[in-house]
Amino acid sequence: MPKSLIPGLEFAKKHSLTPKEIIVLIPFLNGPHTTADIADKFGVPKNPLHHDVMRLKLKHLLILKDKDKTGNNIYEFNKEQLKK
Repeated sequence: MPKSLIPGLEFAKKHSLTPKEIIVLIPFLNGPHTTADIADKFGVPKNPLHHDVMRLKLKHLLILKDKDKTGNNIYEFNKEQLKK
């Protein structure tokens, strides 16, 4: 398999990420967030975004870190996926 010019493309292909999942994943690379934080940042409804977050969690790219004071789940990028 030829090396990609952009390592992120190899990562996306390896995990079968859709363009929307890539967009949702990017903020989590900088630190933990809630779905509500990301929805506010992108200006989209929380419910459809939650589905993307759950798909990323099922692909083991996001892990549940904690809950905030209002009970929302805080997710962070699973750094173990970079080691594989």
